[in-house]
Amino acid sequence: MKNWLLAGRTEKKLSKEALDFLVSDDIECDKLIVEEDVIGSEAHVLMLLDKGIIPKDEAKKILQALEEVKKLYRKGRFILKPELEDVHLNIEQFIIDKVGVEVGGKIHTGRSRNDQIILDLRLYLRKRVNSILSLLLKFIKILLDKAEKNLKTVLPAYTHLQHAQPTTLAHWLHAYAEMLLRDYGRIREVYMRLLNLNPLGACAIAGTSWPIDRLKTANLLGFKDVQENSFDVVSSRGEDAAELIFSLTLMLIHLSRFSSDIILWSTYEFRFAEINDSYAMVSSVMPQKKNPDVAELIRGKAASALSQLTCVLELLRGLPSGYFKDLQESKISTLKVVEDSLKVLRVITGLILTLKFDKNRMLKLTQENFSTAVDLADMVAKKAGLPFRLAYRVVGTLVKNSLNEGKKPQDITLEDLNRASMKVLGRKLNLNEKEIKRVLNPLESIKLKASLGSPNPREVLRMIKKSRIKLKMEEESLKKEVKRLKMAEEKLQKLVSKVIMDK
Repeated sequence: MKNWLLAGRTEKKLSKEALDFLVSDDIECDKLIVEEDVIGSEAHVLMLLDKGIIPKDEAKKILQALEEVKKLYRKGRFILKPELEDVHLNIEQFIIDKVGVEVGGKIHTGRSRNDQIILDLRLYLRKRVNSILSLLLKFIKILLDKAEKNLKTVLPAYTHLQHAQPTTLAHWLHAYAEMLLRDYGRIREVYMRLLNLNPLGACAIAGTSWPIDRLKTANLLGFKDVQENSFDVVSSRGEDAAELIFSLTLMLIHLSRFSSDIILWSTYEFRFAEINDSYAMVSSVMPQKKNPDVAELIRGKAASALSQLTCVLELLRGLPSGYFKDLQESKISTLKVVEDSLKVLRVITGLILTLKFDKNRMLKLTQENFSTAVDLADMVAKKAGLPFRLAYRVVGTLVKNSLNEGKKPQDITLEDLNRASMKVLGRKLNLNEKEIKRVLNPLESIKLKASLGSPNPREVLRMIKKSRIKLKMEEESLKKEVKRLKMAEEKLQKLVSKVIMDK
């Protein structure tokens, strides 16, 4: 028999193939948003009651039925039926079965599934995004804590995967903290710009003739404001998904690059870091292997998120304005990226907390491959009064000679430098050998850095302190927002209970 809830234009029920095609994947996602659909419906009913659109005795019956759905769902006993298409009709059918169509049939007054699904997703995503933000702040704090303990831990920085210049582990850790703080800001912005606006009341696309109060439902549900233009609300469903997925994807890409560093550093060739056994896997055939599977799958999750972003953007690109069934796919993409982001942040926190760095190995490699050559060129330019490009040529010749002779940076003498200078300039340089030795020492070289944002320990400490201030502000702001939403939810529950209990 055809689902009579939607008995209208069509006369035949969906074929089994069509129902499976339209519903099977989507209803799996809907299992996550049952409570949000109930909460949104409760706020809608309270508003309808407040505006005199439905009487109190009918509102009471509907709210009682909605509370029963909530209890059954929490016990794992509210099962969505695919033949009822989605979470909205499953709940509406339950209410009608409980209180009759004459009363239960009024719950959908002044709304559409078009604005209802956007509402449900925003209610769900607000909580999940706040959880992501909380985990992200925790991870950033760990990076800053580790950075502050490693201000003088020398590390070779790489460009083109070749030794570039000496830096510090603190400088590297703080760099990722800064990237992730920007990610936090982007995620928070989309939260405020779209996820924290009330879409309910846009209805199908053109609002309603019922005298609804959209500000009322916004207040009941803890939204900061209303997304006003009903046409825009329905058309922006994929936009909020795309912007959120983009922000999360960029965060995952940063965590992917972080993981790539760890993977590289944990190889026998690098040996900068050792991944804890609890975050690694072994080979099924090679007994000696300890593989960085957690870090590798983090990279995989970033790639997956990027594919979901492409999917949503392509969905939007091909659509005229309004609502289309295509947008159902954006729900699947959004929920996957959100859940993957939570998993990644949880596991990478454990990974970094248990990771061990080999400070001696990092220092040893920094000392071996002329990573301080640019510092020597700077010193030659300053002390000898040469243009940097000429100093560059002198030091480049020195490095070439030293590599041919098997000399390491610490073996370089003033005589070696003057030999290179004679070849390039035709004269010797009147420089101090002690200064040459100092500038070729990686740690001393780092201490000599004077520019803003450099790896100089004092400069990195200043940046860490600055980041901590920002982190503290974001932590306090997030706590207030989470508390505000909890209070709104508790207030809504009290109002629902009051209507139910009133005689």
